[in-house]
Amino acid sequence: MTGRLLPTGTCWCGCGQETAIGSFFLPGHDKIAEAAVVLEEYGGVPAFLAQHGYAPGGKNPCEVLTAWKQRTRQRIKRPRSTPSS
Repeated sequence: MTGRLLPTGTCWCGCGQETAIGSFFLPGHDKIAEAAVVLEEYGGVPAFLAQHGYAPGGKNPCEVLTAWKQRTRQRIKRPRSTPSS
């Protein structure tokens, strides 16, 4: 898939219900979709993690999430440059 994903006005979990403007899912329905895909494509969370290198001895999900949060905070805190006069 390429390009920016845009909400369609219909919940992406497949329930067919209308979503709020700018939303992909109804509350909690993102987890329904996520669980369905992980089960269908991988057979469960352990296999999903292992397939992507997060099994014991591999990448640590907690460390990856902490690093992601730190990067995200830095982007938000980064001052915007102002054009010189």
